[in-house]
Amino acid sequence: MKHYYFLIVLSFTLISCASRTYHLPNQLNEISGIDDAFRSAYFSINDSGDGPFVYIMNEDGGSILHKMFVSGTDNIDWEDLSTDGEFLYIGDIGNNRNQRRDLMVYRVPINYSWTFYYNGGKLNHNLPDTVQAEFFVFNYPDQIMFPPEDSQMNFDSEALTYADGKLLILSKDRSKPYKGICKIYEADLSNNMLEVKLLQEIHLKGVSWLTGSVTGCDYLNNKLYVLTYKRLYIFERSNGQFELIRKKNLGSLQQWEGICVDSEKQIRIVAEKSRLGKQKMKIIKL
Repeated sequence: MKHYYFLIVLSFTLISCASRTYHLPNQLNEISGIDDAFRSAYFSINDSGDGPFVYIMNEDGGSILHKMFVSGTDNIDWEDLSTDGEFLYIGDIGNNRNQRRDLMVYRVPINYSWTFYYNGGKLNHNLPDTVQAEFFVFNYPDQIMFPPEDSQMNFDSEALTYADGKLLILSKDRSKPYKGICKIYEADLSNNMLEVKLLQEIHLKGVSWLTGSVTGCDYLNNKLYVLTYKRLYIFERSNGQFELIRKKNLGSLQQWEGICVDSEKQIRIVAEKSRLGKQKMKIIKL
């Protein structure tokens, strides 16, 4: 009996060490994306319920350090963001009804002299109140009808990441009947315009878009991390294609909307406020 009790305690200890959850401020109740910014800080955005703002959060607890207005943009339906070390990319790519013709990717210069510190418990920083963005029109090369037939409703996206010099944009399948197909598009900005091609289709587990569709992604060390409300999928890139190498169950259904890969051993995911729970950030050891 003592051994059994010890194993229960050990199991709970290991689970608690494997993840930590933080409630996020009300300003981020519609959080839809997160990515690393600079020293111990993260960029985050809300979706269509907010204006064109980027929030800078600290790494412990997710408290807001600063809020930046992104000039030259509209937040019609911001869904994800990513950085390449020089620029911040914001995807205005939400398209629930598959009928938008004004999808955009915004690019914002990052100044790595930006910093913050605490002095006597007071926050000090040199972060700007306003940043200027340039925009790039995004079109799906295989979309012909706006909206398409119900069986072809797969031109929505909530997932964008920078990978190997290009952007990857992953579709959210809303087809009826549901097929569980995620299309991976590759967007090249090297000619100062968005040149998009359909790279690959992947199949994800789920009985409907609610449990199986992609809501966020990130890329690190040749691996693509794909988020849904229920699971994390890890794909490895080989000869330009992605092959599934690992799946991880995330527990009870939550409205997970964004993911940032801190390292191959740790990720952080964020959920917006919904009937499934309050807005939160969860750090998970892999």
